[in-house]
Amino acid sequence: MIFPILHIPGLGDGMTIALDAVLHVLISHGLAIGLMSMLVLFQTLTWLGKGPSWARISRGLLGPVVVVTTSIGAVTGVGIWFITGALAPEGIGSLIHLFFWPWFIEWGAFTTEVALLLVYYYLWDRLAQDRPGVLVALGWGYVAVAVSSAFLISGILGFMLTPDGWPWGQTFREAYFNPTFLPQFFLRVAGGLSLGALCLLAWIAWRFTGAGEERRRALRLTGAVFLGASLITAACAFVYFSRVPQTYLTHWKFAAATSYLSQSPHLLPALNGLAALCILTTALTALLRRKWLCRLLCIPTVILCVGLVMEFERIREFVRGPYLLPGYMYANQIPMAENLALAAGNQALLPRMRWINNAAGLSPESRDGCALFAANCGVCHTEDGINGIRERLAGRTLDGINAITGITQNLAPFMTPFSGSDQERLLLASYLYTLANRDSRLHQPDPREK
Repeated sequence: MIFPILHIPGLGDGMTIALDAVLHVLISHGLAIGLMSMLVLFQTLTWLGKGPSWARISRGLLGPVVVVTTSIGAVTGVGIWFITGALAPEGIGSLIHLFFWPWFIEWGAFTTEVALLLVYYYLWDRLAQDRPGVLVALGWGYVAVAVSSAFLISGILGFMLTPDGWPWGQTFREAYFNPTFLPQFFLRVAGGLSLGALCLLAWIAWRFTGAGEERRRALRLTGAVFLGASLITAACAFVYFSRVPQTYLTHWKFAAATSYLSQSPHLLPALNGLAALCILTTALTALLRRKWLCRLLCIPTVILCVGLVMEFERIREFVRGPYLLPGYMYANQIPMAENLALAAGNQALLPRMRWINNAAGLSPESRDGCALFAANCGVCHTEDGINGIRERLAGRTLDGINAITGITQNLAPFMTPFSGSDQERLLLASYLYTLANRDSRLHQPDPREK
């Protein structure tokens, strides 16, 4: 390994990336695609002669949307690159090497998207009066570029999240236009539109100050879009998961709820059912133009929809199995070819690691065991935090831990195999045993006790 191994203690790598990524998805899809599409649609209705109230709604929300998407949205997008570049530099380097042109084009699309959004915002007042048709064209041009960005991202991430896709032929076509590409793309667009319509629905119910009939018309249209987009999102999610190998879907409850909450097998289905019921009820309430019911239902529906996004993103990370890049590199950044070569010759991993943390206070054996833990296990497990290894191994014997480290890939479909020699596996097992039992003390009777 050329790069130093960096892991986030306590919080863990996966949760650190997930917190930033989920916030970015909510903004880049829910606001930048979904809500902006609704605002452009409303402004278009005014241009078509349906009344000035539609444009007033758009103008009232446009400023906050621009601020959030160009600040928090942009920062969290860069944050994904920064965090993953620090935690998984070899994986990101390989991904950019394979998808250089799609990434390059996507960055161009993103730059164009931001430029069009700013032009749309700053020229609104001038163009809305003199040339409203040009303003409409700018708005839909922005939406087209935003959707094209989602198209490019869907292909890149579709490769990473399709375990049985690319490894066999290893061609660009198999990697990009894989079986999950179209479901993911339409899910991204429809899901973003659903979130955007829900945000707009909440704003109309709580903040709109126009005439009552204008509010009712806006509620009805927004509710129709919210219902239609939600149904399409659900259908695309079903198709997507139907194309993921069943092996990686067997533990979806564990993946979404963690090992603790997964002990209640009916919890997740119940929460998902509640979310679906809230979405349907909120959409129907908006269609019936019930302002007060919309106010009451919007807040819990927004919270549950955010939960659905978090659940989906977490499951997607697990369904790619033990891979960072399927068929090429494991989640711990060890290439599959290197792992096979080490296993075939019982070769050591430590001499290949150019960066080892020389932590003070550790013996040479503990230092090597800690380095092997970081290289093999640290991407998913912390020592004492989220998914902590210490609690999982507490009470086990050294022989038992050593046996477990030799069959990790058989314990669950998303666990990586151990890389290294048999002697290194024993070093790792010894380190884990000491870690799991470091608070245990053999009680020696005090001779002064009577």
